Amino acid sequence: MEKKINAEIFNPDFLKDKKNSLYICAAGFENRTLGIVNQLKGKSFAHSLIFEYTTQKEDNEPNLKIMKNSLKELSDKEPLISPVEADNPLATQQYLVERLKSIPKENITHVFIDISGMMNALILQTLSDVNRLFWDKTLYVLYTEADNYYPTKKEGKEIYNIIKKEDIEKFGTNFSSSGVKETFILPDFKGKFKDYLPICLIFFVGYEPIRSRGLIEQYCPNLVIVCYGESPHNKFKWRSDFSRKIHKKVFRNYPHIDSKNINNEDLSTFEITDILKKLERIYSSFYENYNICITPQCSKLQAVAAYLFTLTYPDVQILFCLPGSFNPKRYSKGIGTSYVINLFSYMY
Repeated sequence: MEKKINAEIFNPDFLKDKKNSLYICAAGFENRTLGIVNQLKGKSFAHSLIFEYTTQKEDNEPNLKIMKNSLKELSDKEPLISPVEADNPLATQQYLVERLKSIPKENITHVFIDISGMMNALILQTLSDVNRLFWDKTLYVLYTEADNYYPTKKEGKEIYNIIKKEDIEKFGTNFSSSGVKETFILPDFKGKFKDYLPICLIFFVGYEPIRSRGLIEQYCPNLVIVCYGESPHNKFKWRSDFSRKIHKKVFRNYPHIDSKNINNEDLSTFEITDILKKLERIYSSFYENYNICITPQCSKLQAVAAYLFTLTYPDVQILFCLPGSFNPKRYSKGIGTSYVINLFSYMY
């Protein structure tokens, strides 16, 4: 029987009988970072942990301050602070593990990981460490959508014209991040590559063609399976074709296949079960002749799916990239619907 992962709309009452819990979140600069804590009143968790980004502090400080004050009221214990050094993922993991180990596990029954303010690499690292250290606890992912995502249709047209004209001076100011500083692979996601096989990169494509090009140039895969994301919301459906248009030149110099030719449709940005099914189809088509690597450069729930996929297929590698800097003016705005996703029932 196939296991399904359902995202249910979050209701604060869901936490009433789960107060012996650990809540983990990140104080990012997007409005939706506060989507869950804004809905809560009174004691909701036994313990809490906040990721604090050490880069671009002035951008993240407002939400960090609100989150610290909120979790002092919502948690039995003072919230733990775990630094995130974007350019030093090993240090970031060390900080996280130290803080997780300081929490008395016998007092915890549930772990809630709120990914709304997390970078994709941080999502996977957190899932991996929590699953290892709190393996017998019920694990939930909490996720808040944005009300609006960058770019809007109007902004999309401007971006397309910039790319057509190859106006390099405007690249850094009109995208969510500036290029690629480096690519990296977290120790937990090295995969098990065979020396004699070429590399097939399954690329979850977002809306950052400059970042995508930098990643491809640094990693140099032998084949790219290009997966464009499709939103579950009608008002964002146009973004799939937009992403395809702005990435047309990125992949043309590399052997590549549009995943739509394999799955007959684009990759959901939301439905984890659907993402896993499509990944399975791609993997089964290429794993005998290629080492398989996934790079999740689009939605946060696609990153969760990539993590779950590696539990079944530990030979698969996960690749990340670090941009030169982030541009808060070119990220999502507003707070949309919040969801709760039970991962424990899927993993065990």
